[in-house]
Amino acid sequence: ENMINSVVLIPDDRTPSESVELGSVVTLADRQGKTQKYAIVGSTEADPSKGKISNESPVGSAVLGRKVGEETEVATPAGNVKFSVVKIE
Repeated sequence: ENMINSVVLIPDDRTPSESVELGSVVTLADRQGKTQKYAIVGSTEADPSKGKISNESPVGSAVLGRKVGEETEVATPAGNVKFSVVKIE
């Protein structure tokens, strides 16, 4: 009930930001050029199988505030992975 009472809706018709923020849909490319598209959502909405990652996840927190063309490094169980931001929607 507490979560429902304090919910803040993010409008779907907003203009894309110049940097990644909660609600952004971001396309990332790894060093090999493979791209992945993610929606940055709150932890309760996260569903990686549907491309929705939490802003608190390693990738989500690493890309927050980044702009198109910027790189970031993410620590994963398989080692550090570098991504560059290709597109923000």
